[in-house]
Amino acid sequence: MTGPHGSFADGEGDPPFSCAFRPGTSHAIFLALAATALGATAHVPKFSDFRTREVFTGPSAKPVLRTPVQKRFATQIRRQAAKPANFAGNYSVAEWGCGTSCVSIAIIDFKTGQVYDGPFSILGYGSPYHYEAGDDELEYRVSSRLIIARGCPEDKNCGTYYYEWKGNHFERLHFGRHGPF
Repeated sequence: MTGPHGSFADGEGDPPFSCAFRPGTSHAIFLALAATALGATAHVPKFSDFRTREVFTGPSAKPVLRTPVQKRFATQIRRQAAKPANFAGNYSVAEWGCGTSCVSIAIIDFKTGQVYDGPFSILGYGSPYHYEAGDDELEYRVSSRLIIARGCPEDKNCGTYYYEWKGNHFERLHFGRHGPF
């Protein structure tokens, strides 16, 4: 059959997978694809999505420092290990500065003493950007496995990063680009 777009085997006169809007279907499909392309349907993780069951209150195990970076920042890690858990139930985030507007972290397991590296070696922040859902460079809770990092990991690709703690490593869940002020 020949239609306005030439001859097609389906006999309808429109090309297969037409972009022509038809009431009911094409608009919905187009809007869903456009929203997906713009990131509008991406779920932004919340602390409540990653709740922990309990919070560790006992004495913490002595930190086991394994890597050169952990050994170099042993004082900061040990200081944080002496305080109550502040992340994901039985863990603590140890933070230390690494220059102007820069932070590094390690994760301490209070039950075992194991120390884990963070999802980045440095997080540059303080750039003239507006970040998704807040201004603090790091955000975490004792009642959640979620950590939010706002800045530039390894001083590049600035934005808001959402990571889930999996017990011995982080998994990146979401990335939100920054915008200028």
